[in-house]
Amino acid sequence: MLTRVAATTLGLFLMAGTGAALASGDNTLYIEGDKMEMNQSFWFVDGRTYAPVREFADLMGWKLSHNAGTGQITITNDIGDTFSFKTGSSEIHYNGNTYEISATVKAKDGSAYLPVRLVAEAMHANVGWRAEEKMSVIEKEQERIVESGDTLWSIAQAHQTTAEALKIRNGISDDSLQIGQRLKVVIPEFLVRNPQVTAAKSEAAADIDQAELMLLAKLVETEAGNEPYEGKLAVASVVMNRVSDGNYPNTVKGVIYEPYQFSPARNGTLAKTTASKDSIKAAKAALSGENNVPGAVYFFNPKLEPAKLKRVTVVAKIANHVFAK
Repeated sequence: MLTRVAATTLGLFLMAGTGAALASGDNTLYIEGDKMEMNQSFWFVDGRTYAPVREFADLMGWKLSHNAGTGQITITNDIGDTFSFKTGSSEIHYNGNTYEISATVKAKDGSAYLPVRLVAEAMHANVGWRAEEKMSVIEKEQERIVESGDTLWSIAQAHQTTAEALKIRNGISDDSLQIGQRLKVVIPEFLVRNPQVTAAKSEAAADIDQAELMLLAKLVETEAGNEPYEGKLAVASVVMNRVSDGNYPNTVKGVIYEPYQFSPARNGTLAKTTASKDSIKAAKAALSGENNVPGAVYFFNPKLEPAKLKRVTVVAKIANHVFAK
């Protein structure tokens, strides 16, 4: 039986690092703003806090099933996530894919144990830390509903993750989003540590031509040097969108030096410019496939060119620029 204790407002809490011990109380934690006591205690192993899986799942309202024949334990939540594992193994099955996790499913007194953070994030819940009580805090995270102006990059920034991680978590193959689309925004550690994903990223980075990178970075600097990083990435993304669009040249250099397009390329400013670290970072991200303004092939300052707003479809407004198609 679980004992529910009314709690005061949680207030601010600090996020605990991956793998850190989360709970100092043997069997107490906060769930959705309420202080909860479990019958079984947490288990601290190698700096990690392990929770009894069945009781933790019951506490969170997740469904758990156990196949006695195979030993497979499966947890599901109400937004379609499925997480399966066996005691004694570090291999898990998650939403149809197989992963190696950085821990072994442990058994104690007839119960399976897994790290609190690993289970919570797999089931789309955030893990925090209530410092004054030295106690972990678990909060279910709602799916993010895409609104007008949202991009994968802006949503990733809001949830302290990356656009690539969001694509992996949601099975998205490109950067386009639809208004009303639901996105899962809590990213389990084992997803972003997937060797295949890491290899793909490394391969993309290795394929980047350095001259092309620096040319794009210089354009970003001249067009968005005083803009935030998101604005720099958006300018670089516009160039890459043009490269992929049959109405424009199919190379970065061709797009940038196309007549009457980018004034810094025409007036000599581009050649004299030194790109900042953020401009290089934005150019590299765009060349690696990151795109925070999918489909946009124009950008302009609406205060200087207000009439253009009537002639284009706005994809996003970032700082002083409108990005459109």
